[in-house]
Amino acid sequence: MQKIIFLIAFLFLGCLVKAQTLYDINTIQKIEIQFSQSDWDYQLDTAKSGADGFLMAQVKVNGTEYDSVGVKYKGNSSYNAAAIKNPLHIALDEYKSQNYQGYKDIKLSNCYADPSMIREVLSYSILKNYMDCPLSNFAQVYINGSYLGLYSNDESINKTFCAKHFSSSKNTLIKANPVLNPGPASKCNLKYISEDSCAYFNFYEIKSDHGWNDLVTLCNTVTNNPSDIESAMDMDRVIWMLAFNNVLVNLDSYTGVFTQNYYLYKDNNKRFNPVIWDLNMSLGGFPYIGSSNTIMGNLTVADMEQLPPTIHATDQYWPLINDIMNNASFRKMYFAHMRTITNEIFANNSYISTATQLQAIVDTAVKSDPNKAFSYQQFQNGMSANCNFGSYVVPGITTLMTARVQYLQSNTEYSYTAPSITSVTSSSPSPVINSNVTITAWVSNANAGAVFLGYRTNKLAKFTKITMYDDGAHDDGAANDGVFGASFNMLTAQAQYYVYAENNNAAMFSPEKAEHEYYTLPNTTNSLQEIITDEIKVYPNPANSNLNISSGGNQYETLNVYSMQGVIIYQNKFYQNLTIDVNNWPSGIYLVDIEARIKKRIVITH
Repeated sequence: MQKIIFLIAFLFLGCLVKAQTLYDINTIQKIEIQFSQSDWDYQLDTAKSGADGFLMAQVKVNGTEYDSVGVKYKGNSSYNAAAIKNPLHIALDEYKSQNYQGYKDIKLSNCYADPSMIREVLSYSILKNYMDCPLSNFAQVYINGSYLGLYSNDESINKTFCAKHFSSSKNTLIKANPVLNPGPASKCNLKYISEDSCAYFNFYEIKSDHGWNDLVTLCNTVTNNPSDIESAMDMDRVIWMLAFNNVLVNLDSYTGVFTQNYYLYKDNNKRFNPVIWDLNMSLGGFPYIGSSNTIMGNLTVADMEQLPPTIHATDQYWPLINDIMNNASFRKMYFAHMRTITNEIFANNSYISTATQLQAIVDTAVKSDPNKAFSYQQFQNGMSANCNFGSYVVPGITTLMTARVQYLQSNTEYSYTAPSITSVTSSSPSPVINSNVTITAWVSNANAGAVFLGYRTNKLAKFTKITMYDDGAHDDGAANDGVFGASFNMLTAQAQYYVYAENNNAAMFSPEKAEHEYYTLPNTTNSLQEIITDEIKVYPNPANSNLNISSGGNQYETLNVYSMQGVIIYQNKFYQNLTIDVNNWPSGIYLVDIEARIKKRIVITH
């Protein structure tokens, strides 16, 4: 029996290697849908306007065939009953348990309001540098043998996504999109309404088994108790989200009139993490900034080029932005993150080469798309030429961003001189567990008492922030020599850390992408061998419900579980025994890695 199991695992792994990766940005996926109903479009329209149910179909994903698949239309402004090329949600597991490379849902957007056809994929490729977000690429979609057109193919934010990024999937997951038709008064802005959760039903969707009370508590904190917000939300992710929205003029978002298109997941630290969704109208494709709860706030291209970084700073209908702008440190972090995005992506024009590559990938698919909303010439000119769309103008991407960079760089608060942080160094590159490690850094132009070290033991933990000193008493060298130091205890075999400094006007992180990126400290092989003497057991294998890890060691140990695509889907630390709930993990093969020393391949079956 054991030989059969491992033969199946080997064959499954072989299939994964040969199969086209669903979210490879350099390849176009081929999605073929076969409906038995000749009036499939009418039935999908009827379902969209009614109970929003699925229509059963056969689906091929890059040649892999699935029967009994659920298909439905999705979207709000991008959906049009009179159109043939509408956004699609394909649920491979709607009627039976099945997946493609572990993915059960395929979300396809129709490049709405985007002459360039690449806004969504380009924007996600930028966003992934600064916060966890969906993967995105392109797909050609066929229905009943006919080419429907080119779509962007975006990873679904669901339990699988949460397990991959937060190592849990059963906590509260909220989708911030109004159930009502969007309007200036239909905001998903986290503004407190009342203690009655029913008051929130029209503005949010709970995608988990529970969560309405969590949402009410969060809204109360955001609106009425902002001093407690760091315990309720991962504020660094919030600040990255708002900085990204502003720099890229992504207004079909929390920053715009509807304050929508984001998810919130409550991690095991009991903090909500924002995840941006729906970037098809990023980079100026949606011009409505809003004001109060009555005004749409239509912007011209010139207005978007000069969108103030502090927009909505005092408008009560954007309480999350209020909280950032009213907190001196948060505000400086926000501008620091804006500068990082601008300098790394736009000031050096690196986004243009990425965009050019993406347009080259899809050129033939766009040219042959029979249902595209814009002409092939408008696609070719989409990077630089403005284009009329309904009642407004969609700017050329480079036209918008060239002017936007110039505006931001001339903005007083944006261009303040920040502290300088260099030569970040650890007292030991491989400190022993339970030893003290000192981090030092050269810092200039920072206020006294405003240099901090953030550290944690693994990606799932919160960063602990402690003050760094230049007083000669914290292993920092001589007093007042510009070298700051702080120490912490190495409780586990690894640590992650960054340095932050601020002055009266501006802030700086090192590395600049912190907290999304960080410095790391590995441990030594010798110290691991001294601590771990007994073999670590992983069982049962195959597993379908719970996976157990046991160790005879006497110290905490760090565990990573990887998918066969190399993505970390679970991370934790444990002492001697750990049980992992794998009920929501897709069936397949995984690699269990403990302290980068012990590696075991496991099979999950359901």
